[in-house]
Amino acid sequence: MNGFLSRVYDTKWIIFGVALILLLLWIGWPFLDVFVYAIFVYYITRPIKKKLKPYIKSDSLRVLICMLVLVLPLILVISYTLLVGISELNRAVAGSGINSGMVSGPLANLSVTAYQIQSNLTLESLSLESIMNVTEQEWYKTLTGSVGSLAGIPQILLATGGTIADILFKLFLIFLVAFYLLRDDDRLISWIKKSFPNFMREHDNILPRFAKSVDRDLEVIFFGNILSIVFFAIVSAVTFSVLNMFAPDPTLQIPYSILMGILCGISALVPVVGMALVIVPLLLYIAITSLIAGTLLPNIVFFIIMIVVIFIFVETLPDFVLRPIMARGQVHTGLLMFAYILGPIVFGISGLFLGAIVLVLITRYFGMVVPQLSKDARREKGLPETDEDSIKDINE
Repeated sequence: MNGFLSRVYDTKWIIFGVALILLLLWIGWPFLDVFVYAIFVYYITRPIKKKLKPYIKSDSLRVLICMLVLVLPLILVISYTLLVGISELNRAVAGSGINSGMVSGPLANLSVTAYQIQSNLTLESLSLESIMNVTEQEWYKTLTGSVGSLAGIPQILLATGGTIADILFKLFLIFLVAFYLLRDDDRLISWIKKSFPNFMREHDNILPRFAKSVDRDLEVIFFGNILSIVFFAIVSAVTFSVLNMFAPDPTLQIPYSILMGILCGISALVPVVGMALVIVPLLLYIAITSLIAGTLLPNIVFFIIMIVVIFIFVETLPDFVLRPIMARGQVHTGLLMFAYILGPIVFGISGLFLGAIVLVLITRYFGMVVPQLSKDARREKGLPETDEDSIKDINE
């Protein structure tokens, strides 16, 4: 027992450090989504920050300009597009009648919430006459009831476990964490190297190599793939919405234009076929429904124009401009698509990014760390370092 107590005493600082780490994890766990979003903001901003370095010398000013001028508008556009897309998904599911068998979960609850928020924020619900012709005593009632623009928001946010103040606070934390990551990332890396020198050198410097590969893959995924998906989706959604504005008949309109645009953006990851996976069935659906309704032949010119516009602005132009920045990296595209699909189902919207982070960590760990540890273990036992060497020795 005394030997055990002496060993505990010798490792007291390690035990104290582990306790502090566990305390830090316990405090930070409720804000996991904040850190995930902050990491996403960090990776999409870092390449831009590097481009601006020759022009703006101050790190703080450079990061602030990147986040206010570029990142904040992008986040707002992404948020609105997702909000409208999820509300359209909810309408499509409700219209098909399959929502009765859906299991309640983060994504299902989010779709209902997004639909209610978006329906309360439409321009049709805002009337200038209803705003001007209202007495002072009726302002509160108008804002929370008759106008409808704010009617369901407090209840919706409270029902999903949050408030407006909570959302604003988390947005502030996201940008604050991302700001300090962007400004002090080099200092953080230097501190880790100085604090854990032996840990950095062991197993042929496996930790720095592992960290660099994870960092490179996450930059490829977040700045390359996800941003490209966002731009593909926005371009597709805008093109579909504009075509719907000029459609001569409802049967020639693209159903759920924002949702179809998001699906086009996601399908851009699919090798070979790409967005044709969505565009071809969509055009066939419009052709068949309009043909049955008898509106295709009288409006065949518009249908041909629709095909040409979609081919140019959705299929060709974005692919020509954005495809070069969609670096492939070392992560398998199929696994990445599974991460994009399963992540939001398990973790909600933050799972879109968290799933990719987990995938990169797992693939890099089993692709780099495990072979290195196996190689070191063979070396310590005096065995050949690789299986190929073992086979060669057996053959000889």
